[in-house]
Amino acid sequence: MKKKKIAYVSGTRADFGLMTPVLKAVRASDKLELKLYATGMHLMPEFGETINHIRKEFPEVVPVQAVFEKDNRESAAKFTGDFLNKLALEFNENKPDFVLILGDRVEMLCVAVACLYLGIPTGHLHGGEKTSTVDEIARHAIIKLASIHFPATDESAKRIEKMGEEEWRIHVVGAPALDIILNEELPTKEELYRKLKLKQEDKFILVTQHPVSEEVENAANQMEETISAVKKTGLPVVAIYSNSDAGGREMIAVIEKEKNNPLFHIFPSLEYKTFLASEREAVVWVGNSSGACIESSSFKVPVVNIGTRQQGRQRGQNVIDVGYDRNEIFDAIKKSLEDEEYKKFLSGVKNPWGDGKTGLRIAKILESVNLELKLLGKKITY
Repeated sequence: MKKKKIAYVSGTRADFGLMTPVLKAVRASDKLELKLYATGMHLMPEFGETINHIRKEFPEVVPVQAVFEKDNRESAAKFTGDFLNKLALEFNENKPDFVLILGDRVEMLCVAVACLYLGIPTGHLHGGEKTSTVDEIARHAIIKLASIHFPATDESAKRIEKMGEEEWRIHVVGAPALDIILNEELPTKEELYRKLKLKQEDKFILVTQHPVSEEVENAANQMEETISAVKKTGLPVVAIYSNSDAGGREMIAVIEKEKNNPLFHIFPSLEYKTFLASEREAVVWVGNSSGACIESSSFKVPVVNIGTRQQGRQRGQNVIDVGYDRNEIFDAIKKSLEDEEYKKFLSGVKNPWGDGKTGLRIAKILESVNLELKLLGKKITY
């Protein structure tokens, strides 16, 4: 029997890490054939040229040559035109049977649009989540463009259904990140500390903060507030570069001011398992990463979530929300480090995002799904 060609396009280190269990499950199926592409940040040397991370596990990955040229919203808009054109040519030539999409980034929105007009059915992971900012708008637009939905939680599934999507299209599968956390071996503390160039006795703060499109003019100042707060603790800091969205390079410039500070260990990117181990070993995670809402409660690590980027998103009970003020951030870090009652509370926190079987669930659905016109012929339910 002919295998179904399942394609996925990765645009960042984050989405690739999250999707790895799904990609492996697709590749392992005797009914499916994986077609993997990389674009955007993966191809940019200043962000670590992370296509090389992908090649370690998936040497067959194909680059789609589109990048973000500048650090502004115009560049993101121009990227959509360039990437859409090149992706349409690629998909029209190689004709995948089905395409997977994750989350809310501009690359994913472009994939959904291209597939809609090429008549290729799509499946969307992590739909139905609230995040605020332009990301939420893109996420919900992808929901309306997608053929099948793979939400992580029941709460997200209900939101998708309220958007007029037919119930048979919606499959609650959990968050794929938990497949790795619960089932795979991560670097040991000793291995991690060698990679991060930390002393074994060090307790460190993990910082991952990204720009918010609607607040791009404040990006540098927001990072300055965060850096000031973590410096006040006197602890070592592991800081990962911001992403390539408008304002990202300004935030990176602020981080790089600390490159001669012996307490700062700065990385453009980390391989996903190394990053998960960093989450596990950090005494507190500071920033506005989606992973802090989704993954961190599995490690029972305290999180200080800054600003509006994850506003309204479902999360574990280990997350403290704060604004962009350095004093407010520092107070939340101090609570995470010193409040014994809070630390006792954290020991009982549970992760609401799944059970570690997401990749297999999605592969089974893809094996059985009927690739007929019914998938593409969507009608709103009200």
